[in-house]
Amino acid sequence: MNLSDQGPSDGGPAAVGERFAARPQLDTVAVTRKFYASHPDNYDQLVIWTDVSLVQNAFAFEQTVANEVGGIGVATFDASREFGSGGRLRSLVNMDWLGKYPDDPLQKFLGENNTVSVLGQESGHRWLAFMDFRDRNGARSDLLLGRDQAHWSFFFDSDASVMEGNDIEDLGGGSFRTAASVSRFSLLDQYAMGLVRDVDVPPFFYVENPTNLSITRTRESAPQVGVTFNGTRREVLIQDIIAIHGPRTPSANQSARVHRQAFIYISSAGRSPEGGQVSKLDRIRTAWEQFFLQATDSRMRAITTLR
Repeated sequence: MNLSDQGPSDGGPAAVGERFAARPQLDTVAVTRKFYASHPDNYDQLVIWTDVSLVQNAFAFEQTVANEVGGIGVATFDASREFGSGGRLRSLVNMDWLGKYPDDPLQKFLGENNTVSVLGQESGHRWLAFMDFRDRNGARSDLLLGRDQAHWSFFFDSDASVMEGNDIEDLGGGSFRTAASVSRFSLLDQYAMGLVRDVDVPPFFYVENPTNLSITRTRESAPQVGVTFNGTRREVLIQDIIAIHGPRTPSANQSARVHRQAFIYISSAGRSPEGGQVSKLDRIRTAWEQFFLQATDSRMRAITTLR
């Protein structure tokens, strides 16, 4: 996609303002409008990759542009038309420079993450992780949440969710160990995604007041396998989340089972896409579809072919 191509503009014959930056930046509104000028409005999420590094203060990020889902801690709104969609688009993912990802999409390279688990987290931000809960005293609590209040806490037994947290093994006597990470969407995740009912989500737990950590970690820390610590196990029920946010709407019986995405590769002005990079992105796309199906226990498919 070449954003320097001439095309129609809604802004009139003259500029109404200018923006200066010390380094190149990506105008996601311009990207999506350019995309929709030649592609149908058939996608829930657009996934953007670039040939240079543009993202600052993050490795990659997601931007929700519309949300109709209740009960997941996200306000309902619709700004999709500002991005050129007729109302279908829900989210943008900016994966940034393709060159910073390994050639093998399953190779671990970013802490416990590989390329498809990073993509899983960014894609998952369309629904996750924003849920508070009712604690044992009846008060609202955010102790399930960690980094930016948009990922699971390091001390939450998230069943190795791609949304962070860890699969935490209870060793007994107030001792715990992180056993796995970033490999799936948990049943709690799948509830937020509309894939399972509330009655399908078993009790889960977090560890309160962790001490004696083998490696210093906080709620905001990235997942890591093999960390031991002590603390108090606190059980949480899905009804404790519903007590704060209300039931998930639409229900699992009414929610989509296909997540349609378009992968967009952006070349810098004056450059053409390199064949090797296009092939690399296609390998990621294929591995991602397989990973997403497995990570959702075959309850949802990601379809990335253009149509």
